[in-house]
Order: sequence, then structure tokens, then C-alpha cells
Amino acid sequence: MSQPTIKKQKLKHLLQNTKRIVDHHEKITVAKGEHFNLFSVLGIESRENKTHSAFLAELLDPKGSHKQENKFLNLFLQVVGKELPGENAVEDLTAKYINTTNTCVITEYSIGKRNDKNKEGGRLDILIRNGNDCICIENKIYALDQKAQIERYSNYNSESNKVFYLTLKGGDPHQDSKGELESGEHFFNISYRKHIVEWLELCLREVPNLTSVREAINQYILLIKKLTNTLHMEQEKELQNLMATYLEESRYIARKYETMIEDFQAKFRKDVEERLRQELSGFEIEYGKQAIGNKYSKLWIFRKEWRDSGLRFGIEPFSGKGHGNGYLFVGLFNKHDSKIIDHIPDNKRLSRWWKHTQPLLTNDENRIKLRDVFSLQKLSKPESSEYKELVDLVANQSRNFIIDYAEKVSASVLKENHKKLQTAE
Repeated sequence: MSQPTIKKQKLKHLLQNTKRIVDHHEKITVAKGEHFNLFSVLGIESRENKTHSAFLAELLDPKGSHKQENKFLNLFLQVVGKELPGENAVEDLTAKYINTTNTCVITEYSIGKRNDKNKEGGRLDILIRNGNDCICIENKIYALDQKAQIERYSNYNSESNKVFYLTLKGGDPHQDSKGELESGEHFFNISYRKHIVEWLELCLREVPNLTSVREAINQYILLIKKLTNTLHMEQEKELQNLMATYLEESRYIARKYETMIEDFQAKFRKDVEERLRQELSGFEIEYGKQAIGNKYSKLWIFRKEWRDSGLRFGIEPFSGKGHGNGYLFVGLFNKHDSKIIDHIPDNKRLSRWWKHTQPLLTNDENRIKLRDVFSLQKLSKPESSEYKELVDLVANQSRNFIIDYAEKVSASVLKENHKKLQTAE
């Protein structure tokens, strides 16, 4: 039997068994009734403060309605403490919060007026405090990083403060948020997929007879697994073993998968571009210099007379990476940090140059990421009504933003030119 035939058979076996594992996971999920999730039914599964921070803080609070005192808090500290340097890091961390009477947990805690220049102030998602010791948790599900956010939080009570950056999969904060700070040294990355699930499963063992508390925690674990696309433990292990058996084939599929995604994304960007050309008269449209797989792949839209000013509109990132955890947005880019538009208030600022942005949303107000399975399913079928609807949504929201801001920018440019003429006279 020839080598190409053997490789083809191995690829087929890998794909067939992967499908079997995923299908088995789906059957187990249905059999256990895990498709029903209260957080999802109520439409609150992605609310960072009202759902995630609130739920986590309630469990962490020794005075919480669970009535378990500091049991859940200690388990949390044991899990995240392993990310801290030092041989006795876990013991040292938990020792600071043993005193249940003095320990408090607060959400949306103000540490003063935000000042990006001095890198201070802001509002902490979750604060755990005992006397002068405190833990700050910055909770990111889909929200964008703020300017100097991690720097500001790290500077708060800096001698006795530990900052944890919590995301779905443990990613690093944006450079504009952390500045020169290093994860693992000045702050610590933790994830829902690993740390929070591990902690909550430990909590479940502590409340076998507390039905309401147990079921609430279990529902929340299922929500996290849904948001992070995590299989059941048995299926996860089986899939890992399968891929280990077919390492070369798994790597081949991974490479082809990336190529396929980039092809989908490139076509989608082209279709959005064509729609905007039809609907935006007086604007020029061009691709950014980055390839479609680059985390900052974009479309530039601008008026010809703006070219030298550094002002232009952008839609980014078509790669599903980059700013804001890869979620698509439209914004006004100010390359030279021009003062011309200083009178226009910042809106959902991403960085020094992206001060005016707007997330692009589906009809049910979910953010659009061109790497998640829901978007990829649509991108893979460009003839479908779902694909065309996605193109319409992105193009229409972008057009409305561009037209609205173009009027503001034009007024700014005219005002600046008028000033220059007066000065010249």
C-alpha cells in the first residue's frame, strides 16, 4: 500500500473518530439535560458584571447567602495561588484571608477617578479585601481592555495587592492595558476554562446535600463549558489520546484548518467591501497592509481629502484576533493623534489611536467574532441566507457609524481650517 493511501486512511480514521467523540459528547449532554441552562434561557450568559462577577463574588464572599463562610474562598485561593511565584505562595495567600469576620468581597469597587496619564483610579470588577491586603480581579468575557487598565489596578495599594486578569481561556491583556507590566510577575492570568472550573468542581464536593447551591454551581459550570467549547472530561481525554496517536495527521489538519478559516475570512471581507462600495459614495476603501491571518487585518474607509490627516475609518479584525479579544468593530482611527477631533467625546476607546469605536453585533446583540464556531458555520456557506444576513449586518452597522462620524469629522476639519485661515490673515 502506497504512502499517500496510508496517510489518507489515517486522516479518515482521525476525522471519523473525532466526529464520533463529539457526537457522543452531544448525546451525553442531551441525556443529562445539560442543554437547558438557566443563564442561557434568561439571556444573561455573557453579562460580565450582572452575571459573572456577581455570581463569582457571591460564592467568594464569606458572608454570602450560601452560608458556607470562607469555604469557597479558601478553595479559590488554593487554585489561583498556584499561579503565584514562591514555594509557599498558596499558604501565604490563604493565610491572609482566614479571618472570615474581616474579609469582604465587593463588586464594581471604585478606587478613585480614572486617570490614564498617572495610571490610577477606575472601577474593580471584584475586590477581595482583608485589612490592608487585597485581591483585584479584572473579569473579561467579551469586554474590551481599557487604556492602562491593568497598570491602574496594579498601582492600587501596590504593596499589598494581587491582580488577577480573568478571561475565558487565560489570554494576556492588551499592551495598552498592561503597558510594561509582565504577566506572572506584576499580575497573573487566570481562565474560566481551567481555574474557575477547577475551583467550582471543588466547591461542588463541599455541598453534596445543599441542593440549591449545588445546582446553581453546576449550572454555572455548564455555562462556562459552553462559552469555552469544552468537552466532558472523558471525551476530552479520549480526543487527546486519539490526536496523540495521529500526531502528524493532527498537525496536518490543524494547518489546513487555519488555511480554510483564512479563505472564509478573506471572502467575507471582500463581500463586506463590495457592499460598502455600493452604499458609501465619496469614500475610498482599501485593505490594510496586514494579511487576512494577521490579528489586525482590516478594511480602511476614508475621504480622499483626509488622507494626509491620518484620520480614517476601519473595520477590524477580520482574523478574529487582535483588539478586543478578536471581536469585530468599526471605528475612527486617528493615526497622528490629531487634536482636530478632540471635541468629539471618546466612545468605547480601545487605544490611543482607536478612541471612537462601536462593536458589531448580531440581531440578538451578540458580538461577532470571525473565529468562533457560530460565525464559521455561516462563513462556510456563502450562498446561504445566514451568510448574506451577516454581511448585511456588518455592512449596515459600519455604514451608519461611518456616516454619523464623517459629519462630525468634516465639521472638525472645517473648523480647524478656518482657524488656520484666520491665523494666516
